[in-house]
Amino acid sequence: MSDDQLTVGAVGEDAVLAAMMEVVGPHSAGGRGEWVRTGAGEDDAAVLSPPRGVQTVMTVDTMSEGQDFRREWWLGPESLGATPYEPSEEWPMDVGTKAAAQNLSDINAMGAVPEALLVSLTLPPGTPLAWVQDFYRGIIRACQAPGAENCSIAGGDLGSGETISVTITAVGGLPEGSPGLLRSRARAGDTLAVCGGLGDAAAGLALLERPGDETVSGQELGLWEAHSETFRRCLLAQTHPQPPLTAGPAALAAGATAGMDLSDGLLRDAQRLAAASGVRIQLDDAALAAEAVHLEPVAELLGLAASSCRDWVLTGGEDYSLLATFPEDAALPDGFRSIGRVEVGDPQVRTGLRGVGEGWDSLLS
Repeated sequence: MSDDQLTVGAVGEDAVLAAMMEVVGPHSAGGRGEWVRTGAGEDDAAVLSPPRGVQTVMTVDTMSEGQDFRREWWLGPESLGATPYEPSEEWPMDVGTKAAAQNLSDINAMGAVPEALLVSLTLPPGTPLAWVQDFYRGIIRACQAPGAENCSIAGGDLGSGETISVTITAVGGLPEGSPGLLRSRARAGDTLAVCGGLGDAAAGLALLERPGDETVSGQELGLWEAHSETFRRCLLAQTHPQPPLTAGPAALAAGATAGMDLSDGLLRDAQRLAAASGVRIQLDDAALAAEAVHLEPVAELLGLAASSCRDWVLTGGEDYSLLATFPEDAALPDGFRSIGRVEVGDPQVRTGLRGVGEGWDSLLS
């Protein structure tokens, strides 16, 4: 059996770990992982040593095949109906990148800097050994993004199951004494701002989940060619997210009062911030309508009403953008744009642009 035909079930755990370390080892040895004293593959557990004056921030998230991604997304026009999206061989890398990105985004949302990841990977026995290496290359790609350059893969676990599932624990650092970007400190009079996309990932999901045949009409091809940048941005937002990982520390340095990442949709997450802070949030309908306009080519290609774009902006999840509040007179850091204000009132989110739902719920959706 050639190397490219080997599967994880055929070679066993030790061989899979060795293949993984071929990828992970050089990354961790390249000056990254300053906290790591004992790292991946070295012993029963990782040993991390944060420097004096730094407090530890931790988060964990799980991504499962069928719930969070489908391998068919990367097969191209045959599975995507009339969407002229080129097939991609990068799906193992993209799964790794997305799994890491959603955890790195949570660290960023605290205003912290990511330092290490622990990766637990469950694989069907028939998974190609090469898939595992590409998956870890995807994690490394996420750790090479601005804001995560010092993040190391410190350890993890391997298991067997019917479908692919990955759970990552991320560890970050925050200056001692800093509360970080808590959800509970927004104040009346603050400006509500966002860094990153709104609705892009939801629009990308609509493209990826589009039913249909394999034909592409002239009108659809014309739309794709005229707005290819928009379509590809939305598709990548869903399959290969790139959170603004420098935005959290920048917001904290600029005096942000509160913050959180947008993983479950603007309405749902802003409501969480409003409830934690005991304030009312008034969204800027004009600003959000302008955000929705950028997604209209996607709705047109899918044969949907323009109102779908507002739904994506308001309730679409997995953008992994940073939502933050700033004092009214504060200068917003680069990349942030105002989308509302914080007011005195019952904890709620007010907008004249109503979506079809409240946002993503990982247990109910």
